[in-house]
This record gives sequence, structure tokens and C-alpha cells, in this order.
Amino acid sequence: MADQATAGRTPVNPLNDRFARWLGTGPRGQAFGGWVSRTIALPQLRRVVSGAPPWTPLRRPLPGTTVAIVTTAGVHMRQDRPFRLNGDATYRAIPGTAEPGDLAITHQAYDTRDAARDINLVFPLERLRELAAEGVIGAVAPAHFGFGLTPSARALLAPGRAVGRQLAQAGVDLALLVPA
Repeated sequence: MADQATAGRTPVNPLNDRFARWLGTGPRGQAFGGWVSRTIALPQLRRVVSGAPPWTPLRRPLPGTTVAIVTTAGVHMRQDRPFRLNGDATYRAIPGTAEPGDLAITHQAYDTRDAARDINLVFPLERLRELAAEGVIGAVAPAHFGFGLTPSARALLAPGRAVGRQLAQAGVDLALLVPA
């Protein structure tokens, strides 16, 4: 039987776990991780986006906006099917009413231990609710979206467009893109 610390977590490959810890703890590991991220991500983005990235300016003052979260951190509802760890360009809808205990993380490209302790590190839904309560933003969107890990930015184009349509239909003015 799994203890509370590991309940609902994806089993960790010891070598991947050791490597992830090395990447996150020392200056050499962090420098190497940054170099790898730039080496992998930038060429993919250049191939996918020709010209300037699309940008839509905010059309209303921030206190009147509806805000959603879109993350690539592998966040999903506990009862949802986990993301495939070897590559998964699908997404999961997460209701705006979700509580931290309702959420799980299925991702192996980063050390998820801190995020498992405080999901707001990769999915700041509670912080959005606080901003709405303080009047900084108008409202928290009724749905948010979590993506899994995929080695191909191109594979995210179709599901990204589908999520974009859903956000537009829900009247979302601003989407916070939270990477893993």
C-alpha cells in the first residue's frame, strides 16, 4: 500500500529521479538544464512559428478580465486518465472549482516533488482565485487546461487550437501559459 507521500504519484525511474535532482540542485546542473532546454525548445519553436509569434493585446482593463491557466506541467484531475510519459500531446480540462487535492501531475521531464507539495507552483489556480477576490482580475475562468509532455512542438498545434477555441467560447480574455 502506498503511503501518503507517494499516493497518486507516477512511479519514478531511479536514474531519471537522480538526474532531475542533479539538474535542480547545483549551479552545474542548472546551467546544463538551461542549455538543454534552449537547445531543444528554440529550434522547435523556430520551425513551428514563422515570423512574429501571434499576440493579441488585452482589450479591457485587468480588473474586467476573465483569466484561465494553460500548463504543460502534466496537471490533470486525479480521476482523469494520466498522460502517457513517453509523449502525449493531448490535454485535460480542469474545472475552475478544482481544489489542490483534486489534482495530479503526470510528467517525467521535471522533478514534480515540490509541485506535488504545492500545486500552485505549476498550476496557480488558488492564486487566481485570490486575485479575483481582491479585484485585481475580474473572474477565474470556468475551465483551465493541462497538457502532458511531448517531444514535438508541432504535435501541440491542433490540440492548442482546440483549447484556444474553448477559451474563446468561454469568454476568456487572458490565458496564463505556465510551462513545466
